Amino acid sequence: MKTKLFLLIVIGACIGAGVFSNAATDSTVKDSIEQIVNAEAKFDLFSGAILVAEKGEIIYRAALGMSDKAKNIQNKLTTKFSLGSIGKTFTAVLIMQLVERGQMKLSDTLEMYLPDFPYPEKNRILISQLLTHSSGLGNYFTHRDYESKMQTLRHIRDVLPLVYDQKLLFQPGEKYEYSNSGMLILGAILEKVSGMSYREYLKKQILIPSGMGDSGIFYPEEPVADRAIGYSKIEENKYEIETEREFPAFSDGGLYSTVGDMLKYDRALYENRLLSQKTKETMFSMTGPSKNYVLGWETGVFRGEKFVGHVGGCYGFAADFVRFPEKQRMIIVLSNYTETGLELAAKIKHLMFTGGKSNIPIATPYDYNFRKGRDLGEFRKQYKEAVKYLDKNIHGEEPHLPSLFSAARARISGNFEVEKALTLLDKYLLLTKGKSNRTEAAVWWLKGKAYEQLGKREKAIESYETSLQSDPEFKRSKESLKKLKSKTG
Repeated sequence: MKTKLFLLIVIGACIGAGVFSNAATDSTVKDSIEQIVNAEAKFDLFSGAILVAEKGEIIYRAALGMSDKAKNIQNKLTTKFSLGSIGKTFTAVLIMQLVERGQMKLSDTLEMYLPDFPYPEKNRILISQLLTHSSGLGNYFTHRDYESKMQTLRHIRDVLPLVYDQKLLFQPGEKYEYSNSGMLILGAILEKVSGMSYREYLKKQILIPSGMGDSGIFYPEEPVADRAIGYSKIEENKYEIETEREFPAFSDGGLYSTVGDMLKYDRALYENRLLSQKTKETMFSMTGPSKNYVLGWETGVFRGEKFVGHVGGCYGFAADFVRFPEKQRMIIVLSNYTETGLELAAKIKHLMFTGGKSNIPIATPYDYNFRKGRDLGEFRKQYKEAVKYLDKNIHGEEPHLPSLFSAARARISGNFEVEKALTLLDKYLLLTKGKSNRTEAAVWWLKGKAYEQLGKREKAIESYETSLQSDPEFKRSKESLKKLKSKTG
């Protein structure tokens, strides 16, 4: 969820700063979406399929890139992609079906269904806590034996020993901690109650009733028509096949689907074929310690309208599924590139809510190095690796401005080549003069941080004060200035 919110903030900031090219202001939503999607595909920033709908009517759909590069097979609308953690929403629906039928209560304890569970807290871990990631269970992916056993894990019972061998992270209900183990345990409970494997129960209770004939849990050794191969793009025109590192699918995610089948899932929910309206209201409103996570679904408000959905990802795949219940809008983006698609989904959201007339970021030839560098710097804190990519975009009289800013920021965040960072920031100020007070304030704040690292107190104070002249409410400069003055008197 943090990644998605960060991308929306970045896009919103770029719109306000006027840094990127404008989207066509007089085109329809479909035409505007097509414009940004084609740009992503042109520069090989996205490979996958997209579908946008409102009240079941398709506004836009497309498939781009390759599902199998070695065989030159194109992605199609019928191509199957891993959903990653979007699968958690299916597990939530299955649990809520049992609740609706009176076979389970959200207040039931783990011990009631798995009495042999080896945690003493099993009599205090609730079904609702497993759904809201507040049970205290962690992530079996982090177990020391997971990677060595991953290729042999095909049943939930195979994974349980890894969960059992990990300690509880905190007391049940104490806080939110995203937990694949908790969702896996819900799958074990579903198997216990139904007497069926999770895979078959999912098919019987959701896939068949929804008409999702192209979806299911599939493993690498199984022949599956139209299944995409997952790739990581590691350099321009250089890719790594991720089949061996792809997480096996269970109740915590990983089933395969198509954009068309996801529309069917969306409609089955709206038409109360899977759950009653009352049960859905509970599922989409009951929260735990995090207000951005309800019962198995992410939630929030975008441009004044509530959404529910989920992001998903694993090695080779990324996905975003967003539903706006008020107007029955739905966006599904499925990609067979690692960590791509979320930014594209964020752009589509903006277009959906502005009639296709937003000035949103359009992909450029610079974007691969920029996004790679930003990912390494902002998300992974690998600052020296980040500048290797960002620096490719900052030469000449017209450098890529976001890369210029990020290249300086990465150096300051990593506390290396600080003098060069100051030179880059001065160049950025010269090229963006008069465009945005808030952007100027951010640059001067970074200059202040750089001068602090160089031990130049007066220059740092001057920079923070200049930042606040551009934007008197710039919080980071206020805090940095106050902290610096308190240290030095």
